[in-house]
Amino acid sequence: MTNQKDGIGRRKFLQMSGTALATLAVPPSVLAFSKIQPVDDPLKSYPYRGWEDLYRKEWTWDSTGFITHSIGCVAGCAWKVYVKNGIPMRDEQVSEYPQLPGLPDMNPRGCQKGAVYCSWSKQPDHLKWPLKRVGERGSRKWKRISWDEAFTEIADKIIDTTLKQGPGNIVIPKRPFSVVGNTAYTRMANLLGAIKPDVSSMTGDLYPGMQTVRNPARTVSTFDDWFTSDLILMWHKNPIVTRIPDAHFLTEARYNGARLVNISADYNPSSVHSDLFVPVASGTDSHLAAAIVNELIAGKHYKADYLKEQTDLPFLVRTDNGKFLRESDFNKDGSDEVFYVWDNKSGKAVLAPGSMGSKEKTLQLGAIDPALEGTFKANGVEVTTVFERLKTEIAPFTPEATQKTTGVHPSVVRKLAGWIAESKAMRILDGYNNQKHFDGFQCGRLKILILTLIGHHGTTGSIDTTYEGWKLEGKSALGKVEGRKGRSVSMVLAQWVWGEQYKRSKAYYDDAQLKEQIGFGVDDMEAMRKESEAKGWMPNWQSIKNPTVYINGGINTFATSNGYQHLRDNFLKRCELFVVVDLRMLSAAMYADIVLPAAENTEMLDIRETSVTRFIHLFGRPVQPMYERKTDWQIMAGLAAKIQERARARGITRVEDPEIKAWIDFDKIGDEFTMNGAVASDEDALRFAMEKSKALGPGTYEEIMKKGFVAVGPSAGKTGPVPKDKPYRPFTVNVTEKKPYKTLTGRLQFYVDHEWFQRFGTEVPKPQFGGGVVGPKKYPFVRNSPHTRWGIHSYYRNDPWMLRMQRGTPDVRMNPKAMAAKGIKDGDTVRIFNSSGEFFAMAKAWPALPENMVFSEHGWEQYMYKGMTHYNFVSAELINPLEMVGGYGHVKYKSGGFNPNRIFHETTVDVEKA
Repeated sequence: MTNQKDGIGRRKFLQMSGTALATLAVPPSVLAFSKIQPVDDPLKSYPYRGWEDLYRKEWTWDSTGFITHSIGCVAGCAWKVYVKNGIPMRDEQVSEYPQLPGLPDMNPRGCQKGAVYCSWSKQPDHLKWPLKRVGERGSRKWKRISWDEAFTEIADKIIDTTLKQGPGNIVIPKRPFSVVGNTAYTRMANLLGAIKPDVSSMTGDLYPGMQTVRNPARTVSTFDDWFTSDLILMWHKNPIVTRIPDAHFLTEARYNGARLVNISADYNPSSVHSDLFVPVASGTDSHLAAAIVNELIAGKHYKADYLKEQTDLPFLVRTDNGKFLRESDFNKDGSDEVFYVWDNKSGKAVLAPGSMGSKEKTLQLGAIDPALEGTFKANGVEVTTVFERLKTEIAPFTPEATQKTTGVHPSVVRKLAGWIAESKAMRILDGYNNQKHFDGFQCGRLKILILTLIGHHGTTGSIDTTYEGWKLEGKSALGKVEGRKGRSVSMVLAQWVWGEQYKRSKAYYDDAQLKEQIGFGVDDMEAMRKESEAKGWMPNWQSIKNPTVYINGGINTFATSNGYQHLRDNFLKRCELFVVVDLRMLSAAMYADIVLPAAENTEMLDIRETSVTRFIHLFGRPVQPMYERKTDWQIMAGLAAKIQERARARGITRVEDPEIKAWIDFDKIGDEFTMNGAVASDEDALRFAMEKSKALGPGTYEEIMKKGFVAVGPSAGKTGPVPKDKPYRPFTVNVTEKKPYKTLTGRLQFYVDHEWFQRFGTEVPKPQFGGGVVGPKKYPFVRNSPHTRWGIHSYYRNDPWMLRMQRGTPDVRMNPKAMAAKGIKDGDTVRIFNSSGEFFAMAKAWPALPENMVFSEHGWEQYMYKGMTHYNFVSAELINPLEMVGGYGHVKYKSGGFNPNRIFHETTVDVEKA
């Protein structure tokens, strides 16, 4: 195209360049380029030039197929893979999603990690065949073995361990992000009565504080619903970096008039796109949230009618003991799960409908007009309301009082509270980072309280906790074994015991400082763990069983945990056979006894369900498994068959498992796994999962094979139906149909009168402690390890294309002023250390950080660090006792719901030039 102002166009430039080249004394091979002539109109006539075949052949293929890249990612994107000579060559986004009326087009979906998958899968660390350790654990010395050899050794060890130690000493954690692959491990664990650790607690991805308010806590709108908001709070969530396929909905919402607010300790890329940046100090978010609640209540910016119906804020609380006023207080045959409100019309306490023990399963109040405020006498007992308690206890947290703690100026708090008060459709995007702080439990309760006060929960807004997942009955049926449910545990508590993390935390934390800041020390933490287990609140399998055989399905075990090296060394002392199943030689596999090669995404026949969109996505197996790889389903099916074979050869049949009132049929386990052949193949298992799910059903298998994705039906929503013509939003039925919530009070519950909540003074949502980092103060920096743009956890972290887009080596980010004070320059190798350990990384100047913070984006593999160190070498475990309570309605142990969440970001360190 010619630019008249410049006086020279692209065509003229090429002609002049060709003339100039012809005059140079250069080799004939270079002169050949002078013969290249521009083509005036390639659509009409294009001369054949043989040298261009090199490029043409690069874009030819033999076949195509669909896949998704959902390794640790919640996005769910449809991709087409181009195959040549049986090898997947390149990925291309599928841009055929239907568009909902009035919403921006979601096409195409994907990110740079998906775009490089085919090349990344050819990296030399991707596994090809089964391997057995021949050197010491961690020496990375292997020999190739057959599948039959691997299965036989594992099968015999499982049988021997069960016979000698009893059932329950087999552990099968799993994290494949696919329906059939993930369920394979669940089914095997149920058949063996094995321990099934909650992997979400291990990675710090639970929301236990929010689980006390609503059940389930982990729910999200489909992300296209962001566009309908007029105020979006990104609270420790960096979607411009971590939600690449969906981030456009945020900018489009802003173009549509929405305000975007970024609340974070660092000025991250999402801050750039925000209307307001709120720089909250690390570990003080609950104080900021409390100040916002204070402003909303003080200014009466709350919807009273909504609160009376949808929350427990009008419920009556005794002033003598701080307990809910229950039916059982006045009637010996009354329920302790039925509660009272004060009826303004009748002037007396009346039973509230809809609670867990109520016969009236509705939130409809009828003629009752509950009082939100006041103190009353009910049959001689002085009572007040939850709302009165909340007002009293939140009153000290004014914007001025919290400024010293949070670093946020009162004017910013009031501006934000004003925006919230006037919002008509508000959204809180709640990232995982806040839950990884000790402060996160109470902050979760406060954040949902903010949304609820202004009446947006389940109506015109939501608080999105990153991931939910669709309800697929077929998936549940595929993993279920009638009468046998295995053993579930919190992975944090399991690693606390098996990895002897108590000793590490005891050595690292300043006990006097802990007691002053949070009210208890490490010894108290351990005592409360034992108390919780003794009372049956938390499962105790970790205290009475060992991980003798540990089959690790798709988890980078030590790298995703605090105290990497301490956990590794102590865990391995208890583990006699450590098996890792993965598609690559990740850090955990270096310490395995047997490594089994799982199929690549391009070699799987499976689906991925993730509720950020209304679609199920396909792993369509564009190529058959290469080398000797097998899918997770075939690996577990093959192992089950071998256990059955070996058991029959050894004359072993049923082993009783009285601890869980179950049994193990070793001589039938292979047949049981495949349901007597009904789900022997991947296709059989996938059809079973899809066709037995109400939200999918018959015909959806054929549809997804044609398109790479399929929409779910209305019943997929876990907290309400999925509409056909608008985005999914959770908990709407509780408002529109007055259905009770799955909580003790049947409502969004903000008061918990459990004995431990009373012990720590946390019955209502308010800061649990004075705020700030609780790591030893002798170290000047707090370390944080947020998600990265250049990988999905540890996946893709060694991909050459991704490495070229960053420093190419593990780095640690620091504020330039802090670097200068330490004599550190950008690009220097530094040592990050404390009494627990050390790691080495390249220093990277990052003005967006506070001076007291160091960021090391997570996911780097141990073998990428100098000296085989790792960023989790310096971290130590901390457990919030509120996350170990139980025996209280909905507040009880639940895998993926309520149990101790890993607290990563209370670690303090020092830094020096290496």
